[in-house]
Amino acid sequence: MRSRQTVLSLLPAVLFTTGMIGLPVVFLFVLGFFKIERGNFTAVPTTDAYASIFKDPFYLEMFFRSLWIALFVTFLCLLIGYPIAYLFYRAKGRWKGAILLIVLAPLLTSTLVRTFGWMVLLGREGALNSALLWLHAIDHPVVFLFTIKGVLIGMTQVLLPYMVLPLMAALETVSPVLEEAATNLGASSWQTFWRVIVPQTLPGIAGGVSLVFILAFSEFPVPALLGGSTFKMIPVYLYQTMATLLDWSRGAALASVLLIGSGLVLYLIQRLFRGMTPWTSAS
Repeated sequence: MRSRQTVLSLLPAVLFTTGMIGLPVVFLFVLGFFKIERGNFTAVPTTDAYASIFKDPFYLEMFFRSLWIALFVTFLCLLIGYPIAYLFYRAKGRWKGAILLIVLAPLLTSTLVRTFGWMVLLGREGALNSALLWLHAIDHPVVFLFTIKGVLIGMTQVLLPYMVLPLMAALETVSPVLEEAATNLGASSWQTFWRVIVPQTLPGIAGGVSLVFILAFSEFPVPALLGGSTFKMIPVYLYQTMATLLDWSRGAALASVLLIGSGLVLYLIQRLFRGMTPWTSAS
C-alpha cells in the first residue's frame, strides 16, 4: 500500500519531466529523419541529414575539434580549479567566505556579458596586450581574438566555477584525522596530498569534470564571439544551420549527434572514475 502511494506521489513529477524534457528530445531526434520544405512546411521522410553528417569529413572534423576543445578546457579548469578549492579547504574564518565569494561572483554575471568583457581585454590594444608589452614579455601585440587561444581563455574563465564548486564540496568531506595519521606514519606533505587527499576527492573531481565537459562541448556564446563566424564548433554551426540556413532537419540531426556524443563521452568519463574509486560504487 505504501509503495503504491509512493508511486502515485511521484507520478506527476515523472509525467512533467517526461513531457518537458523527454518528448522534446525524441521529437528533435525524429525531426532529423525528415526534410522540411520551407515553402509549405511539408515533411518528406529521408535519412540524408544523418547520412551527410557521418559521411562528410567536414562534420567529422568539426565534431572532433569540438571534442578536443571541450576536453582541453576541462583539463585547464581542473588544473586551475583544484588549487583554488584546496586554498578554500585550508583557509579559515573570513578568508573562506572571501574565496567562496570570488568563485561565485562570475556566476552573478551573464556569460554573454563576460564574453564581451573578454573581447575588450583580449583586443590588440586591450588590457592583456598592454600589460604584456609594458612588462616587455612580448615585442608586438598577440592576436587573441578570433583564434583558438581566445576561445580557450574565455571558455576556461566562464566554466571554472563549475569545476571549483564540486571540488570545494569534496574537500570539505576529507577528515583531518586521515592527514594526522599520515603525518604520524612519516608521510611528507606532498605524499599526504597525493595519497590521502586527492583519492578522497576523486568523486568531486568526477563531478566537476563531467559538468564542465558537458557545458564546454555545448558552449555557444564564447566560441561564437571570441572565435568569430569562421570558427567552427558544433554549437556555432548548429545555430547557423537552424537560424540562418533554416535547415531544420540537418540542425536537428546535428543536435542529436551532439547530445549522443556528449552522453557517450560522459559515460566513458564516469566509467574511468568508477574504476579509480571502486569503494564509491560497491553495493
